[in-house]
Amino acid sequence: IASGQALAIKVYEFVQVMPGGTLLMRIITDIIRGNITDRAMTLAAQAFTGILPIVILMTTLPGSSYLDEALKSLGMHSEHVDFVSSSNDATVGTFGFIGALMCIAGATSLARALGRMYVSIWQVTKLPLSGWWRWVVVIFSIPVAVIFQGFATDLKTNTIFNVHIDDSGVLGIILVIAVTFIIWTITWTLIPRLLVSTQVPMRLLIVNGAVTGALVTAYLVGSRIALPRIVENTTQHYGTLGVVFIAISWLFFFGCILVVTALVVHAFVTDEGTIGRWTRKYVGAPKPMARTESARWYQPMI
Repeated sequence: IASGQALAIKVYEFVQVMPGGTLLMRIITDIIRGNITDRAMTLAAQAFTGILPIVILMTTLPGSSYLDEALKSLGMHSEHVDFVSSSNDATVGTFGFIGALMCIAGATSLARALGRMYVSIWQVTKLPLSGWWRWVVVIFSIPVAVIFQGFATDLKTNTIFNVHIDDSGVLGIILVIAVTFIIWTITWTLIPRLLVSTQVPMRLLIVNGAVTGALVTAYLVGSRIALPRIVENTTQHYGTLGVVFIAISWLFFFGCILVVTALVVHAFVTDEGTIGRWTRKYVGAPKPMARTESARWYQPMI
């Protein structure tokens, strides 16, 4: 045990004197202390129970054929999921205006969880309840990004010099990857902007969005390759329960990307070394706004 501690101390001292060593240790420490598992699982659970109802709600709206086409491009066929059709008048009556409001209200739990995560990691002030509309915009932003992602997959048929990989052209694959990066960079730049407002400079949010977009793009590419085989093997052994487990696991790792990216970006901009000062010079740093007491709708008990 003593030799292990001595080795750890030597490694720590060696890393500290390396260029950027202080920042590296800061990043590692923040990741260890960042409750990544708890935060990512919270986001995964809220996404699973919140975004799916929103997608179902969107399929009941007029013009939902665009959503169906986007989902089919991603390999998700609405007839297999048993989504109801908006052409059925009973659908609107069954779902109803009240049901739609309850669906939206429940789905905002994901937006609130994302807001708590960014507020905690970037150490800014939680926005007042008067900004509730931001949660609604956030929960619809993600399905919209998924729709654009679905349409982007149609680009894979493009080819140059008639070079193909399976049923996709090389040019098409490059275009899909590039558009995917753009879609998720924009999405994860705007969502934190909605949840923390101007407390975090837009340039810093763009950096966070670009890093998140790059990691999400790599994750989606890997999922496109590995997930079909995993789903097939899992459903053979566990049936529908296996699909649920895969979905939660997939969302969990997606949540890990969001949490780790926010932690690393915060570590860069708050570093006291040369890298931190250079980063703050060009992209700024989070500045919490003054806290305000929200109006109470009840009288405190004496």
